[in-house]
Amino acid sequence: MKHCKTLLFIFICQLSAHLYGSDWNNFIINYPKSLFGKGSQTWQIAAYNDNWVYFANKSGVLQFDGNTWNIFPLHNRSDTRSVLPSNQGQRIYVGGINEFGYLEPGEGGRLVYTCMSDSVPIPDRYIGNVWGVHENDHILYFQGDERVLKLLNGKYTIIPSEWKIDCSGMVNGVLYIGTDRGVFVLVGNTFFPLQGAESLESKRIRGIIAHNEGVLIVTAYDGLYYHDGRTTTPFVTGAEDFMRENEVFCAAVSGDQLAVGTVRKGLIVINKETLQTKYFNENNGLQNNTVLSLAFDEWNNLWAGLDSGIDYVCLNSPFTNLYSYPYSYGTGYTALLAGDYLYLGTNRGLYYTPYPVQLSDKQPDIRPVSNSSGQVWNLCRVGEDIFCLHDRGVFLIEGTSMRKVADVSGAWTCQQVMGSPNKMFVGVYNGMYLMEKAGKEWKVAAKIEGLFDSCRFFEQESDQILWIYHADQTLRLELTPALDKVRSMRLYGVNDGFPTDHDVYVSKIDGKIFFVTPQGVYQHNRTTDQMEPCQELNNLLNGVNPYSRLVQHGNHLISLSHREVCIGNLRTYKAGGNTTIVPIELESVELVPGAEALIPLSDSLMVIPNDNGFALLKLPSQSHHRREYKYSMRILRAYLSYPKDSLIYTDNFLKIKPEPKISFHQNAIRFEYGISTFTRGEQVSYQYRLNQGDWSDYTAIRTKEYSNLHEGDYTFEVKAIFLDGTTSADSFVFHILPPWYRSNMAFLFYFLLLATALWGVYRWDDLRLKRKKQQAVVEKDKELHELEKEFEEESARKEQQIVQLEKEKLEYDLRHKSQEMANLMINFVRKSEALTEIKSDLSKVIYNLKGDRAGETKQMLLLVNNKIDANIQSDEVLNRIEKEFDLVHNNFMKHLGEKYPDLSLNDRMMCAYLKMNLSTKEIAPLLNISVRGVETIRYRLRKKFGLERDANLTEFLNAF
Repeated sequence: MKHCKTLLFIFICQLSAHLYGSDWNNFIINYPKSLFGKGSQTWQIAAYNDNWVYFANKSGVLQFDGNTWNIFPLHNRSDTRSVLPSNQGQRIYVGGINEFGYLEPGEGGRLVYTCMSDSVPIPDRYIGNVWGVHENDHILYFQGDERVLKLLNGKYTIIPSEWKIDCSGMVNGVLYIGTDRGVFVLVGNTFFPLQGAESLESKRIRGIIAHNEGVLIVTAYDGLYYHDGRTTTPFVTGAEDFMRENEVFCAAVSGDQLAVGTVRKGLIVINKETLQTKYFNENNGLQNNTVLSLAFDEWNNLWAGLDSGIDYVCLNSPFTNLYSYPYSYGTGYTALLAGDYLYLGTNRGLYYTPYPVQLSDKQPDIRPVSNSSGQVWNLCRVGEDIFCLHDRGVFLIEGTSMRKVADVSGAWTCQQVMGSPNKMFVGVYNGMYLMEKAGKEWKVAAKIEGLFDSCRFFEQESDQILWIYHADQTLRLELTPALDKVRSMRLYGVNDGFPTDHDVYVSKIDGKIFFVTPQGVYQHNRTTDQMEPCQELNNLLNGVNPYSRLVQHGNHLISLSHREVCIGNLRTYKAGGNTTIVPIELESVELVPGAEALIPLSDSLMVIPNDNGFALLKLPSQSHHRREYKYSMRILRAYLSYPKDSLIYTDNFLKIKPEPKISFHQNAIRFEYGISTFTRGEQVSYQYRLNQGDWSDYTAIRTKEYSNLHEGDYTFEVKAIFLDGTTSADSFVFHILPPWYRSNMAFLFYFLLLATALWGVYRWDDLRLKRKKQQAVVEKDKELHELEKEFEEESARKEQQIVQLEKEKLEYDLRHKSQEMANLMINFVRKSEALTEIKSDLSKVIYNLKGDRAGETKQMLLLVNNKIDANIQSDEVLNRIEKEFDLVHNNFMKHLGEKYPDLSLNDRMMCAYLKMNLSTKEIAPLLNISVRGVETIRYRLRKKFGLERDANLTEFLNAF
């Protein structure tokens, strides 16, 4: 009876899921092993927070932050089996094969691996595969194949098990181990069998996880069991057959969601409350059906470690998809819900599927409509009829088949003519057709004349006025009343108010025509015949954004762009109604350029055709509003870019940031930044600044480089601006050191040098003053000396003057003496001459004397004559003259006589006369010889003195 109630509950839950569950397959992001190395198997996954995920991979520990993969191999290069991010130890513990250790940030934030098993004694370190690392109350447990190694206060303890350990789990501080002989718990240092779990002894245990007040025990072939602490009962999910057939290998839990990975058929996600089940395998995007590890992140999305590659299941995304490669039905272009079928138009043809779409572990039930092969452009409802606008013409859909109703080539879209339920406009490649319904049949009434352009996008202002956009042209047509001819045509472009001629799409909202442009919504002003921005709708939506489509569904206004879906309420906006913005974060939701479409199914569900098929958007509730998502803006790496790239900082899970001091010759730095999001695809804008400067313009570039920075302290800031206007920021502080000649040591040196220079100047000035004083003394002494010298010179000059005067006086006296001697000698000569003449006259008188007294007279005259001879021949005068001459001329005559004793009296007298500077004419009478005789004596003297021919006799005698 109890079992029947359980089955009935499961049936009701699953029926409710089928009836009311509207989600399709959650998007799966594939990370092939080529992204992170050659490691195939990923044995365990653990997230540190909302930014970091770690994987125990065959190649080592993988780290992923939403932007970059990094790998850290173990020392022995063995497979990494387990990983545990520790908030207590702020480390990433890892286990391999006979090796375990931890990762923590080192210099510059780079993770450094430290091997712990090297410190364990050799016999105890060989514990085989370390399949689990657990932490509780600062105690670490490393689970090996047959033993657990316990680390407490730096001491290792081996706790053996009698059986092979297949898995382990730490729940509420208790370590559980699953063995091939049941489940055991660790109490102290001893394993004891789990009470009331005897029924599991023959089961192969794959996982032990928390559930309510107890634990869920996951088996390989026998489903799930719940142990409440005393008893063990089956935990029925309705997927027991699936588990039994495909062999469960791993499990993970987060809130109400339980994920179970299998060996053969991917994974399932079970809601533990409603038992609603989702299947993920190769049919809907999983890379590989062998799932070795599972882990939920803080976003409640699911990581799956596969036998080859890693996948990310976006369980929390508002987007789900209908199918994926390689089981694709083509590129999605349009969709329409009619009755029990959802029709899908692709580039391959028209398909249908029952709605709500039934999903299982197999592919969804999508079937082609016969004879629909080819390009489907649009699906339109006119009255009760559904039309397929095809490359081959216009088709009427009738259930699961369709038939051609208009033999026209290339039909884009169609619309019922306003006020005429039996007429419709059909836009085609080369114009437009008017079709009418007669009875139950639709036929072509006319091709509108005067219109030859493609009419892919058009709207009706009235039954006779159409707005058309195609090929960068926006046209306003006025038709004739018969609707078969163009009466007038007006082209609108940049000159008419549009911001651009490109990408302008016409839409009709509440009966009014609007235009979505790359710069927001515009409308036509009939008064000015100009295009103007529609401020009301732009405010209702997400501002002036480049929308691709504008759709009205009931009271909701929905805009679509390649970045977001924005939903506003047309009725409550003025009353302050909310606007919902859903970013298109997933790369897989890639809209087809030029063919963007959005098909509402209900107020909360809408289909978005895209390049990979069809996405279903389920509007998130207020609790899942975008503004509650706190994507972390992070500076990922910092490089010194000169003279070559040098990594100085890398982001790490502890957010440890150094404040590097960078040398001046490396004053160029490059930053790489981004948001941490594992869905890859969200488009954000960035702004940055340096040292509280002005924020840069918005940019999508995720690098910024600065060069030629001056020395100083810098703070680089960068922020991400999301589509809804929220921001997230990060910063990095660094220091540029001054060049050596502007460093502190240099300034100290300059200070010391300046102080030395000032001291030197002071010393120099002091010495200068001393020298000046000394110089003043010297100058004074010199002045005194000069005065003394001048006095001495004056005295000498005066003495010299005196000497000169005395000399002049002496010379004067000498000349006077010489003149006297000359006069004396002249007088003497004249006297002698006179006496001679008297003697001659006496002789004549004596000779002529006659008479008596002649004798006596003669006698008296002879006596007089003798006296005259005596006076003439006397040498006394000559001797006196020589003495006087020697006295005047420094014994000239004496020395001349001594040196030249053979000189005669006339020679000596001749020398005396020449010494006295007498001329030849003056000398001749003195010597009583002729002038000729004087020259003869001169010649004789030259020979006696041995003078040369050209020697001057007078100069010789003066120098003698």
